[in-house]
Amino acid sequence: MSSSAVDNREPETDHSAWFAETCTGSHLLNFVGCNSFEGIEGIGVGKCITSGIFTLCGYNWTIGFYPKGKWSLYDLAFDLNLKGDAKGARFMITMTLLCQNGRTPRVCEHPSGAVILGTNGSSCISNFVFEQNHSRWCFIDCINYSTVRCTITKLNPLNKTSCKPHPFAVQPSNLNEQLACLLERGDGTDVSFNVNGVTFDAHKCVLATRSPVFRAQFFGPMKVKMNESIEIKDMKPSVFKSMLHFIYSDSVAELEEAGGNRDASVVLAQHLLVAADWFGLERLKQLCERKMYELIDANNVATTLTLAEQHNCYELKAACMEFNKPPEVFAIVAQTEGFDHMIRSCPAILQELHQFNVS
Repeated sequence: MSSSAVDNREPETDHSAWFAETCTGSHLLNFVGCNSFEGIEGIGVGKCITSGIFTLCGYNWTIGFYPKGKWSLYDLAFDLNLKGDAKGARFMITMTLLCQNGRTPRVCEHPSGAVILGTNGSSCISNFVFEQNHSRWCFIDCINYSTVRCTITKLNPLNKTSCKPHPFAVQPSNLNEQLACLLERGDGTDVSFNVNGVTFDAHKCVLATRSPVFRAQFFGPMKVKMNESIEIKDMKPSVFKSMLHFIYSDSVAELEEAGGNRDASVVLAQHLLVAADWFGLERLKQLCERKMYELIDANNVATTLTLAEQHNCYELKAACMEFNKPPEVFAIVAQTEGFDHMIRSCPAILQELHQFNVS
């Protein structure tokens, strides 16, 4: 008698993986007095103005700017030129128009796909064309100031690797989500805060783990009593709520979500920066600095500069000083309420600005 057995197990399968590292950098190209291009003799359709050479990702580049369009009037166009040998390198390029009219900024992005540049001398990428509804506003209707941000990402391929599939799948950690749920449910809370009449319950151990100020407050020589409610002064309840959420979840959704209200994001970032500095939340402070840097405009730069000075945000301060350098921009900023507040709060900054602008 013969017998047979059927093996229903999944066949063993090998797989290979290809990994890539990236190097990303951005270059800001400022245009001051852009609507004067209308009157420049000889700057017509197809005429190019070339920037100085700048270095990103280890390569030298220039930007070619066509103020009257490359192929048609007002279809604003840019060329990105690589100076040298790319050796077949792969790049991702994004051109972004950051337009500033003194009141309302407009941002127009134009990303490319993956681009492989040639190896025979200079290479040119010329598919960055902004149509009339964007380019006409930015360079004809705006008040003399626009910026182009060129972001370059170089893809560095690594060697292929082969490995056998692991029989055990491990779920990614969701500890932050679980802690956020713990805060939302209020299970096991042992401390309460009174913020302008609004009560917030929390966990001492979590707060003390994240903040040296809370650690000293709860477990240091001057620790508060177990049944004592802590009053938080000079802070809005909404700001304290966002700070608590960050302490538990390590994120601030209002700052990270795209497409939100710009002005509200700036105000929240400014208030959270103050709170983060006060409670020693360094990562939250850095997130706020980055958001404020991304949203700098003529309306908020004076307030941002004041906060940067008061809370030792040196890189943010340098960015604000650079933003104020063009005389046309500084004239607009000087008319804002934030500028008056800056002079009252940090009068020495005005002298720094004047020295920086003439340097």
